[in-house]
Order: sequence, then structure tokens, then C-alpha cells
Amino acid sequence: MIIKLENFDYINIIEKTGDFTKDVCNLLEINNKNNTKEHVLKVAETSLKLADRFQLNSEICYKAALLHDISAIMNPKDMTVVANKNNMLLDASEQKYPFLLHQRISKLIAFDYFNIKEKDILSSIECHTTLKSKPTKYEMVLFLADKIAWDQAGEPPYLDIIIAGLNISLESACKNYIDYIYDNNKLLYLHKWMNEAHRYFS
Repeated sequence: MIIKLENFDYINIIEKTGDFTKDVCNLLEINNKNNTKEHVLKVAETSLKLADRFQLNSEICYKAALLHDISAIMNPKDMTVVANKNNMLLDASEQKYPFLLHQRISKLIAFDYFNIKEKDILSSIECHTTLKSKPTKYEMVLFLADKIAWDQAGEPPYLDIIIAGLNISLESACKNYIDYIYDNNKLLYLHKWMNEAHRYFS
């Protein structure tokens, strides 16, 4: 997995301090992505609560949450270029709407720029928008935290059904959200991974 942020002249690079939270926030701030910074901090907070509730490693959940949208610093058209250079097989949805690649490009930035090697962090970032078939608990936590702490005003219209699902299990909460998306035609363009997740939870 290779991505060199310094090759993009519009991306401002930071001098990393070694403080993970500070470095992620600084990179977003210096690239004028303050809304994304606020979103990922909220997702991180939600992920920590879910990690505690379901007895998962809090550091994994926290780091995955902070980095899940780090590719916001990159133009969508360049995401396609990076994906092709890394020999990624693009889904039809990603070809039509390159910004849908952001979950996979965020994984690359996490690996290459932030030196993240933990499999559970990388896999969670990679499918945080779509989820996928047979997801791990870490993947489900980030998927749900991203939806609970969404980046729009007000409460998400599906919040109650996610909360109801969480009272049973992570799996039930994921199923409730995905069913909501399908039943209410909320999909911009069907991604293969989400379709596989939908079948898995059916």
C-alpha cells in the first residue's frame, strides 16, 4: 500500500509530534478540514463508548475512528489515481462517484503516513461507510459510530433503530441501519460491499 502525500502540491504536510490525536487533528486543520476534524472526534468518542460496552480494545477503536475520514484532505479525482496506482479493483459505485473511495484511501493514509499496521484498525477504516460481509466487531463499531455521530445537523433519523439494535448486539444494530437504508432508498449508488453486508444480515 503506497500513498505519498507530499506528491500532491495542494496537501499541506505537518511535522508530526508523536501525539496521535494532535497529529491527526493538525493534519486536518492545516488542510482546512475543521468540520471533518470535529466529526472524527465525535466518532472517536462514540467508538470509545461502544468499545467499553462490548468489551473491545479501546485503542483500536479510537485510532480507527480518528483516521476513518483522513482522506478528506485529498481531492476525489486523485483518489481514483491513487487507487489505480495501488491496483485496486474499483466498484462501479466508486467509478461513478470517486469520493466513495474515501474509506479505502483513508486506509492507505493510515498505513503509509501514520504507520498504522494493526489489521483491525485498517480493516475498520476500509469499510466504515459500506461495511462488508462477515464483519468483525471492530468493523461494526466504527461503522455504527460513524452513523451515530454523523456529520450533519440534528439527530440522525435512524438513531432510534440503531440504539434499539445495540440493546441486543452490534450485529442487530448494523442490520437495523442497513435495512433502513435499503427500505428507504437512501443509497446513492449500491456498493458491492454494502450489498454483501445486507445479504449477510438478512
